[in-house]
Amino acid sequence: MKSIETNVGRVIVGRIMPDEDLFDAIIEIIKKHNVKSGLINVIGAFKKFTIGYFDLETKEYNFKTFDEPVELISCMGNISYKDGEPLIHIHVSIGRGDYSIIGGHLSQPSIISVTGEVYIYEIDQKLIRTNDPQFDLSLLDL
Repeated sequence: MKSIETNVGRVIVGRIMPDEDLFDAIIEIIKKHNVKSGLINVIGAFKKFTIGYFDLETKEYNFKTFDEPVELISCMGNISYKDGEPLIHIHVSIGRGDYSIIGGHLSQPSIISVTGEVYIYEIDQKLIRTNDPQFDLSLLDL
């Protein structure tokens, strides 16, 4: 186990507009406000979204894109950096029209329908990701 201690600094609030991609909009917020790293929370609604899971055997993500209006029930993740660029890692729970819930690792495209209300809790350190050869994934390097 590895850990660090850091402090929460600013809280940045944003609204993602209809037809915007969640990832593109969050990256824009990060760059606009020069966010070091932090925690992301989002609620809202999608009209298209992409979720997946990591297959340990193949060491690859399996993604599926859905074209349907849904509620973004829970969306949490973090902001770190790889090769000097912000990297967003987000997991979601999605509420469908039949009241069922699906979820997983969020990817692109993930297009907002009505609104996306974003809260970024910045920490005072820049988190870096490096490749972990065991999984061939960019993981936090603490």
